[in-house]
Amino acid sequence: MPKIETTMKHTTTLFTTLLLAPLTVLHAADAQKIPARKPNIVVFLSDDMNWHYPGFNGGLVTTPNLDRLAKEGTRLTQFYVHSVCSPTRAALLTGRYPFRNGMEERSHGNDVGGMLPDERTLAEALKQDGYDTALIGKWHLGNWYQRQLPLQRGFDHHYGLYGALISYNGKTRDHYYDWHRDGKTIQEEGYTTYLFASEFERMMAARSDDKPFFYYVPFNAMHAPFDAPAELVEKYSKLSATVAPGEKVWNAQGMATLEAMDKAIGRMIAALKAKGVLDNTLIIYFNDNGGPKYNPPFRGGKATTYEGGVRVPCIIYWPGHVPADKQVDGMVHVTDLYPTLLKLAGGSLEQPLPLDGMDMWEVFTGRKPSPRTEVVHNLPNGGKGEMGEMSICQGSWKLVGKELYDLSVDPGEKTDLAAKHPDISKRLNARLQQLVTERRTPEKHGAIPDRPLLVFGEKENANPPAWLKPYLDALPESPKEIKKTRKKTQSDPDD
Repeated sequence: MPKIETTMKHTTTLFTTLLLAPLTVLHAADAQKIPARKPNIVVFLSDDMNWHYPGFNGGLVTTPNLDRLAKEGTRLTQFYVHSVCSPTRAALLTGRYPFRNGMEERSHGNDVGGMLPDERTLAEALKQDGYDTALIGKWHLGNWYQRQLPLQRGFDHHYGLYGALISYNGKTRDHYYDWHRDGKTIQEEGYTTYLFASEFERMMAARSDDKPFFYYVPFNAMHAPFDAPAELVEKYSKLSATVAPGEKVWNAQGMATLEAMDKAIGRMIAALKAKGVLDNTLIIYFNDNGGPKYNPPFRGGKATTYEGGVRVPCIIYWPGHVPADKQVDGMVHVTDLYPTLLKLAGGSLEQPLPLDGMDMWEVFTGRKPSPRTEVVHNLPNGGKGEMGEMSICQGSWKLVGKELYDLSVDPGEKTDLAAKHPDISKRLNARLQQLVTERRTPEKHGAIPDRPLLVFGEKENANPPAWLKPYLDALPESPKEIKKTRKKTQSDPDD
């Protein structure tokens, strides 16, 4: 594969310099060290970020904390996820493709569907190995039945939202509330991104033992509805005037949410440092799917299986164990994180359901090339799925629907070679058809039956706090409700 060149934008502030100055820069030879004790594991996951936005990829958004992690860690340039969010999250936590874990379709807001209950999660496996486990942020693998929720899937602690999206300050999706701590509906003032950082800081300060921990921090930034801090929105609105007309998409609100997320990550790293555990903490950062529409130099975006929809930035950082300022250009898939992290932690990979992921630790440390030769992006779905066209990559050859691309010379997927290489197209299509026979039946998706529906979580909705209904009644109409009202008025003009 050709290298995808990235440029470090040397954005520095006094805050970032003081915060991250002690981070260790190591040479490749130092990466040979074998961990003497179980590492703490922190996974930061952003939402809907465009490839070209962050500073470490040459972008215009101020991301000094991510930039520093990239500079002092290893960047994976061919790291694959799935084209929408729930499938990626399920693949991360199970080490298995979405067609096996029941999450080819996203968990929608008013929806009873979720990840299959017999799947073993990374949190469960690490908990069995003696780890404290916490999820601070967005779950999005089932938001109704008790069996679907984070505390039933291996997490000791959960703080944040069950569903796909909420207003950053109001904590609602339409008029449904979605803000929780450990299975209870809570009311809080504040911006969700910064609240996640505060929760992380609180938990880190309260730690009183040497148990290793797995903290999974999936942000709702940069997902809509955008509601970024005003001063950051103003900053990027002004910056738009300096950008060349060739820039297809300018999203000041989205860019502002990304900078806010970077600030939150900086606070969390500071909390690790203050507690004295940073040097024994493996930090992984990646994005859940391609950003909407436009991700240069790649084609496509979210909900497509072109590279712009499924190839995302990924950083691996751990002082003294992972090489600094390096790129790994081999193929890696999000399912690979499950066996890599579990094996590194000393846990068992023996389980009833076989893994699709592969142990990539020696790839991350620069000792070996990636052993992965295939990534399944999406199975045939009769045109009814949410993840884009059927797609598979084997070596440098990638099938997208009926189109065929050679990524070794055409990572931008500009030249369709299907007519020139029908034998390769036929082989890749046959492989996808074979995998269709291995697809598991997912849970049924459908509207939540309970009414009134005030808050996600069946038990929480059955016994809502007294403040909740008045709070929801006082909210202005959501865009969806306004649209429904307009439609009704147009169809019944005399009412």
